[in-house]
Amino acid sequence: MVNLLPRVKVAKVDEFPPGTKKSIKASRTRILLVNAGGKIYATQSLCTHLSNPLFTGKLQGDLIWCDKHWASFDVTNGLVKDLPEGGAEIAPLKTYPVHIEGSDIIVEVPD
Repeated sequence: MVNLLPRVKVAKVDEFPPGTKKSIKASRTRILLVNAGGKIYATQSLCTHLSNPLFTGKLQGDLIWCDKHWASFDVTNGLVKDLPEGGAEIAPLKTYPVHIEGSDIIVEVPD
C-alpha cells in the first residue's frame, strides 16, 4: 500500500515569479517555497545547522544560502552544497513534492 502525504494548497502560481522565496505554513509544517529558474520547490524552512530561517537568505540559481553561517543548499534536492563557517557537517534539507494544478501550488507535507 502506498503511503501518501496530505496535499495542501499553499499559494497561487502568479504569486511566485522566478527568484521568489517565502516561508509558508502548510498544514502544521512550515516550508520554504522557492521559484528557482521558473520551477517551484518546497523544502524545510530552517537551516539544518542552527535553525536559522532560510527565507532571509540569498537565492542564487538553485542554491539557497543561510545568511547566518553561509551554508548553502540545493533547493531541487535539499543537498548541502557549502558547509557553514567552521566546516561543521550538517544534514540536508527535507524536500516536499510540489504539484501545479491550474493556478494553484500544491505541496505534499507530513500532517
